[in-house]
Amino acid sequence: MKNFIVYLKSLWANRIKPIKALKALRALAANKEDTVQVFHVIDALGGTNRKAFREFKKSDVGKRILENKIHLIDTLKRKDYLAQLPEGSLGKNYYNFIYKEKLTPDELVSASEINFDPNKTEEENIFHTRLRDMHDLWHVTTGYGRDALGELSLLAFTYAQEKNRGIGAIVLYGYRIMGKVTKELNFNIDLRDVVKEGYKLGKEASFWACADWEKLLEKPITEVRAILKAGKPELYKEVLNEFSIKEENHLRKTSQVAA
Repeated sequence: MKNFIVYLKSLWANRIKPIKALKALRALAANKEDTVQVFHVIDALGGTNRKAFREFKKSDVGKRILENKIHLIDTLKRKDYLAQLPEGSLGKNYYNFIYKEKLTPDELVSASEINFDPNKTEEENIFHTRLRDMHDLWHVTTGYGRDALGELSLLAFTYAQEKNRGIGAIVLYGYRIMGKVTKELNFNIDLRDVVKEGYKLGKEASFWACADWEKLLEKPITEVRAILKAGKPELYKEVLNEFSIKEENHLRKTSQVAA
Protein backbone atom coordinates (compact mmCIF):
# COMPACT_ATOMS: atom_id res chain seq x y z
CA MET A 1 0.00 0.00 0.00
CA LYS A 2 2.83 2.37 0.88
CA ASN A 3 4.52 1.72 -2.47
CA PHE A 4 1.24 2.38 -4.29
CA ILE A 5 0.85 5.76 -2.53
CA VAL A 6 4.43 6.67 -3.49
CA TYR A 7 3.61 5.70 -7.09
CA LEU A 8 0.50 7.93 -7.12
CA LYS A 9 2.53 10.83 -5.75
CA SER A 10 5.10 10.27 -8.49
CA LEU A 11 2.39 10.37 -11.18
CA TRP A 12 1.03 13.61 -9.72
CA ALA A 13 4.50 15.16 -9.50
CA ASN A 14 5.19 14.29 -13.14
CA ARG A 15 1.91 15.58 -14.57
CA ILE A 16 2.09 18.03 -17.48
CA LYS A 17 1.20 21.71 -16.84
CA PRO A 18 1.20 23.27 -20.35
CA ILE A 19 0.14 26.82 -19.40
CA LYS A 20 2.92 27.13 -16.82
CA ALA A 21 5.39 25.70 -19.35
CA LEU A 22 4.36 28.17 -22.06
CA LYS A 23 4.70 31.15 -19.72
CA ALA A 24 8.15 29.99 -18.64
CA LEU A 25 9.26 29.44 -22.25
CA ARG A 26 8.21 32.96 -23.18
CA ALA A 27 10.04 34.40 -20.17
CA LEU A 28 13.15 32.40 -21.07
CA ALA A 29 13.01 33.64 -24.66
CA ALA A 30 12.86 37.21 -23.38
CA ASN A 31 15.84 36.69 -21.08
CA LYS A 32 18.07 33.64 -21.67
CA GLU A 33 20.02 34.44 -18.47
CA ASP A 34 16.90 33.83 -16.37
CA THR A 35 17.82 30.25 -15.44
CA VAL A 36 14.89 30.02 -13.04
CA GLN A 37 12.61 29.66 -16.08
CA VAL A 38 14.48 26.54 -17.21
CA PHE A 39 13.51 24.82 -13.98
CA HIS A 40 9.93 26.05 -14.32
CA VAL A 41 9.68 24.51 -17.80
CA ILE A 42 11.14 21.21 -16.60
CA ASP A 43 8.75 21.14 -13.66
CA ALA A 44 5.73 22.04 -15.79
CA LEU A 45 6.41 19.30 -18.32
CA GLY A 46 6.94 16.51 -15.89
CA GLY A 47 10.44 16.60 -14.46
CA THR A 48 13.11 14.04 -15.17
CA ASN A 49 12.38 10.81 -17.05
CA ARG A 50 11.78 7.93 -14.64
CA LYS A 51 13.88 5.61 -16.78
CA ALA A 52 16.95 7.80 -16.21
CA PHE A 53 16.38 7.69 -12.46
CA ARG A 54 15.96 3.91 -12.45
CA GLU A 55 19.19 3.48 -14.41
CA PHE A 56 21.02 5.76 -11.99
CA LYS A 57 19.60 3.94 -8.96
CA LYS A 58 20.82 0.57 -10.28
CA SER A 59 24.36 1.80 -10.99
CA ASP A 60 27.20 1.44 -8.46
CA VAL A 61 27.71 5.20 -8.41
CA GLY A 62 24.00 5.83 -7.95
CA LYS A 63 23.69 3.36 -5.09
CA ARG A 64 26.58 5.04 -3.24
CA ILE A 65 25.27 8.56 -3.88
CA LEU A 66 21.76 7.75 -2.69
CA GLU A 67 22.82 5.65 0.29
CA ASN A 68 25.20 8.32 1.61
CA LYS A 69 23.10 11.27 0.41
CA ILE A 70 26.07 12.79 -1.40
CA HIS A 71 25.52 16.17 -3.05
CA LEU A 72 27.80 17.08 -5.94
CA ILE A 73 27.45 20.77 -5.15
CA ASP A 74 29.35 20.25 -1.87
CA THR A 75 32.45 19.40 -3.92
CA LEU A 76 31.88 22.04 -6.60
CA LYS A 77 31.70 24.77 -3.94
CA ARG A 78 35.21 23.97 -2.68
CA LYS A 79 36.95 26.76 -4.53
CA ASP A 80 40.37 26.20 -2.93
CA TYR A 81 40.28 22.49 -3.78
CA LEU A 82 39.40 23.16 -7.43
CA ALA A 83 42.02 25.89 -7.76
CA GLN A 84 44.88 23.61 -6.71
CA LEU A 85 44.01 20.80 -9.14
CA PRO A 86 46.52 20.18 -11.98
CA GLU A 87 46.31 22.22 -15.16
CA GLY A 88 44.46 20.26 -17.79
CA SER A 89 42.30 18.40 -15.27
CA LEU A 90 38.53 18.51 -15.52
CA GLY A 91 38.34 20.22 -12.12
CA LYS A 92 40.79 22.97 -13.03
CA ASN A 93 39.00 23.56 -16.34
CA TYR A 94 35.73 23.75 -14.42
CA TYR A 95 37.25 26.22 -11.97
CA ASN A 96 38.45 28.44 -14.84
CA PHE A 97 35.08 28.20 -16.59
CA ILE A 98 33.05 29.11 -13.52
CA TYR A 99 35.11 32.01 -12.27
CA LYS A 100 35.93 33.37 -15.74
CA GLU A 101 32.18 33.58 -16.33
CA LYS A 102 31.80 35.16 -12.87
CA LEU A 103 29.46 32.38 -11.80
CA THR A 104 29.31 30.43 -8.58
CA PRO A 105 27.74 27.02 -8.00
CA ASP A 106 25.49 28.72 -5.43
CA GLU A 107 23.64 30.50 -8.24
CA LEU A 108 22.57 27.19 -9.72
CA VAL A 109 21.58 25.90 -6.31
CA SER A 110 19.40 28.92 -5.55
CA ALA A 111 17.66 28.55 -8.91
CA SER A 112 17.13 24.80 -8.61
CA GLU A 113 15.84 24.97 -5.05
CA ILE A 114 12.64 26.50 -6.44
CA ASN A 115 12.01 23.14 -8.05
CA PHE A 116 12.37 20.96 -4.93
CA ASP A 117 9.24 18.86 -5.07
CA PRO A 118 7.74 17.50 -1.84
CA ASN A 119 5.72 15.04 -3.93
CA LYS A 120 8.93 13.33 -5.10
CA THR A 121 10.89 10.93 -2.92
CA GLU A 122 14.09 12.04 -1.26
CA GLU A 123 16.08 9.85 -3.64
CA GLU A 124 14.40 11.42 -6.69
CA ASN A 125 15.15 14.90 -5.42
CA ILE A 126 18.81 13.99 -4.78
CA PHE A 127 19.03 12.67 -8.35
CA HIS A 128 17.33 15.69 -9.93
CA THR A 129 19.50 18.12 -8.00
CA ARG A 130 22.64 16.21 -8.97
CA LEU A 131 21.67 16.41 -12.64
CA ARG A 132 21.28 20.17 -12.42
CA ASP A 133 24.56 20.59 -10.58
CA MET A 134 26.31 18.67 -13.37
CA HIS A 135 25.30 21.23 -15.99
CA ASP A 136 28.48 23.33 -16.05
CA LEU A 137 30.62 20.20 -15.82
CA TRP A 138 28.91 19.10 -19.02
CA HIS A 139 29.71 22.50 -20.56
CA VAL A 140 33.39 21.97 -19.83
CA THR A 141 33.46 18.33 -20.91
CA THR A 142 31.59 18.86 -24.20
CA GLY A 143 33.27 22.16 -25.08
CA TYR A 144 29.99 24.05 -25.44
CA GLY A 145 30.14 27.67 -24.24
CA ARG A 146 27.55 29.78 -22.45
CA ASP A 147 26.53 31.67 -25.58
CA ALA A 148 22.95 31.05 -26.74
CA LEU A 149 23.96 28.49 -29.37
CA GLY A 150 26.24 26.65 -26.95
CA GLU A 151 23.55 26.50 -24.28
CA LEU A 152 20.94 25.22 -26.73
CA SER A 153 23.30 22.62 -28.19
CA LEU A 154 24.16 21.37 -24.71
CA LEU A 155 20.47 21.13 -23.89
CA ALA A 156 20.01 19.05 -27.07
CA PHE A 157 22.87 16.84 -25.82
CA THR A 158 21.15 16.62 -22.43
CA TYR A 159 17.79 15.73 -23.96
CA ALA A 160 19.41 12.88 -25.90
CA GLN A 161 20.78 11.59 -22.60
CA GLU A 162 17.78 12.03 -20.31
CA LYS A 163 14.69 12.33 -22.54
CA ASN A 164 13.35 15.02 -20.21
CA ARG A 165 10.18 16.54 -21.69
CA GLY A 166 10.89 20.00 -20.32
CA ILE A 167 14.38 20.11 -21.80
CA GLY A 168 12.98 18.75 -25.07
CA ALA A 169 10.46 21.61 -25.20
CA ILE A 170 13.20 24.20 -24.70
CA VAL A 171 15.33 22.59 -27.43
CA LEU A 172 12.42 22.50 -29.88
CA TYR A 173 11.56 26.12 -29.13
CA GLY A 174 15.18 27.18 -29.56
CA TYR A 175 15.57 25.05 -32.70
CA ARG A 176 12.80 27.03 -34.42
CA ILE A 177 14.41 30.30 -33.38
CA MET A 178 17.81 29.21 -34.71
CA GLY A 179 16.18 28.52 -38.08
CA LYS A 180 14.96 32.12 -38.21
CA VAL A 181 18.32 33.49 -37.00
CA THR A 182 20.17 31.55 -39.72
CA LYS A 183 18.13 33.29 -42.43
CA GLU A 184 17.93 36.75 -40.86
CA LEU A 185 21.66 37.02 -40.11
CA ASN A 186 22.87 35.08 -43.19
CA PHE A 187 24.88 32.34 -41.52
CA ASN A 188 26.92 30.08 -43.76
CA ILE A 189 25.98 27.10 -41.59
CA ASP A 190 22.39 26.31 -40.65
CA LEU A 191 22.40 26.79 -36.88
CA ARG A 192 19.79 24.07 -36.57
CA ASP A 193 22.43 21.60 -37.76
CA VAL A 194 24.60 22.67 -34.81
CA VAL A 195 21.75 21.85 -32.43
CA LYS A 196 21.20 18.50 -34.15
CA GLU A 197 24.92 17.79 -33.75
CA GLY A 198 24.50 18.30 -30.00
CA TYR A 199 21.69 15.75 -29.93
CA LYS A 200 23.77 13.27 -31.95
CA LEU A 201 26.75 13.61 -29.59
CA GLY A 202 24.46 13.04 -26.62
CA LYS A 203 23.15 9.82 -28.16
CA GLU A 204 26.68 8.54 -28.85
CA ALA A 205 28.08 9.33 -25.39
CA SER A 206 27.84 7.06 -22.36
CA PHE A 207 25.12 7.83 -19.78
CA TRP A 208 26.67 10.79 -17.95
CA ALA A 209 24.17 10.84 -15.09
CA CYS A 210 25.86 7.69 -13.75
CA ALA A 211 29.39 9.10 -13.98
CA ASP A 212 31.39 9.58 -10.79
CA TRP A 213 31.99 13.29 -11.30
CA GLU A 214 33.65 13.75 -7.93
CA LYS A 215 36.45 11.37 -9.01
CA LEU A 216 36.57 12.60 -12.59
CA LEU A 217 37.42 16.14 -11.43
CA GLU A 218 41.01 15.10 -10.74
CA LYS A 219 41.57 13.35 -14.08
CA PRO A 220 42.93 15.04 -17.25
CA ILE A 221 40.01 16.34 -19.28
CA THR A 222 41.21 14.40 -22.34
CA GLU A 223 40.94 11.19 -20.31
CA VAL A 224 37.51 12.17 -19.00
CA ARG A 225 36.26 12.75 -22.54
CA ALA A 226 37.54 9.34 -23.58
CA ILE A 227 35.91 7.63 -20.59
CA LEU A 228 32.57 9.32 -21.25
CA LYS A 229 32.77 8.94 -25.05
CA ALA A 230 32.46 12.68 -25.56
CA GLY A 231 32.65 13.55 -29.25
CA LYS A 232 33.84 16.88 -30.62
CA PRO A 233 31.21 19.54 -31.43
CA GLU A 234 32.87 20.38 -34.75
CA LEU A 235 30.02 22.37 -36.32
CA TYR A 236 29.69 24.45 -33.16
CA LYS A 237 33.41 25.24 -33.13
CA GLU A 238 33.30 26.12 -36.82
CA VAL A 239 30.50 28.66 -36.48
CA LEU A 240 31.24 29.95 -32.95
CA ASN A 241 33.28 33.02 -33.89
CA GLU A 242 30.75 34.14 -36.51
CA PHE A 243 27.87 33.50 -34.13
CA SER A 244 29.49 35.44 -31.26
CA ILE A 245 30.11 38.50 -33.45
CA LYS A 246 26.63 38.51 -34.96
CA GLU A 247 24.95 37.84 -31.61
CA GLU A 248 26.83 40.78 -30.04
CA ASN A 249 25.98 43.10 -32.94
CA HIS A 250 22.34 42.05 -32.85
CA LEU A 251 22.08 42.65 -29.09
CA ARG A 252 23.75 46.05 -29.47
CA LYS A 253 21.25 47.12 -32.17
CA THR A 254 18.34 45.83 -30.11
CA SER A 255 19.46 47.78 -27.04
CA GLN A 256 19.89 50.95 -29.12
CA VAL A 257 16.38 50.62 -30.51
CA ALA A 258 14.98 50.04 -27.01
CA ALA A 259 16.78 53.14 -25.74
